[in-house]
Amino acid sequence: MVEHDLAHLEKPWRDLEARAGGTVFQSYDWCRAWIEANREVGHRERLHLLSLYAGDRLVLVMPLALRRLGPFKVLHMLGEPATQYGDWLVEPGPNRETWIAGAWETLMGLRGVDALILKGVRDDAAIAPLLASRCGGRVTRREESPLSDFRPDAAGGPMRPRSGRTRSTLRRHQRDLAEHGAVTIELVRDPAERVAAMREALRLKQAWITRTRRISAGYAHPANALFLEKLAAGPDFLVARISTGSETAALEAGTLRDGCYASLVQSYDERFAAHGPGRLLFWWMVEHAAEIGIEVLDFLAPAYPHKREWANAAMPVSDYVVPLRPGGYGTLAYVRHLRPRLKQWAERLRRLGTA
Repeated sequence: MVEHDLAHLEKPWRDLEARAGGTVFQSYDWCRAWIEANREVGHRERLHLLSLYAGDRLVLVMPLALRRLGPFKVLHMLGEPATQYGDWLVEPGPNRETWIAGAWETLMGLRGVDALILKGVRDDAAIAPLLASRCGGRVTRREESPLSDFRPDAAGGPMRPRSGRTRSTLRRHQRDLAEHGAVTIELVRDPAERVAAMREALRLKQAWITRTRRISAGYAHPANALFLEKLAAGPDFLVARISTGSETAALEAGTLRDGCYASLVQSYDERFAAHGPGRLLFWWMVEHAAEIGIEVLDFLAPAYPHKREWANAAMPVSDYVVPLRPGGYGTLAYVRHLRPRLKQWAERLRRLGTA
């Protein structure tokens, strides 16, 4: 069935999370924070919560929302553009594939929807096998999420120690940063202080976006800042800060859930950019992962070089546009062909403007 209200699903959703695991991006807390933030800033989200019950037990949920993309009506993951991984939360067991197939047929039969847009579908996602078999021709992007996997059975092998040259460079950066004041690195423990740190991180990020004339759909969304502040107040949120004297040099913030840390926000003060404070902060997190409780540090896509530097593994991810009606093919053409060209033109204009 398709439901349009989150509140009454809290207990069965949380119970399903405990059985199914999944990523933070399909958790009840993530979705609730997004809905509340949108409501408080006056931005409407039209919820389409695809749910499936076995008796009175919730066994599948896919949190979606309906938006317009030009003349088309499209379903996308709830929390887009903040949500990084698209998937269904599905209870494991012998009926899992049957439940997924049944929910998919419900989705394909929805009226008044032109297309389904799923971004960041990991290769190990619950829905990945179905999409690969039925929608392989609807992939609009393939990427990788770099990972620092500290588990003994990591697919990419154990974490390699930093080379002597790299460690020397990092120590030099730390010495240079110390010329501005004593360098301290800390986890922000108090919830209210985490919210304040998140506000500072967003201020620094916005300054960087303005300075470099970047275009960010995530940071431009009217609910984004309040959403991140709500997350920062929660128990599963982590904020790390590197300071020089009394000044913040860089901040790293994300969610830590079941040993997996998802890196959501990285920002730094331009005054200290030459000393690589963000890089120093990542170094500290990698070196202290066990103490922090991190088993997998997920840098998320795209796989930029500053992320790959710390990774010993990567998770392939794919974006899909699945037409449900004839208009959906227009959505597919726009996402696959026109939007990349528009981004290229915007990037050229940005470079001209910063030259």
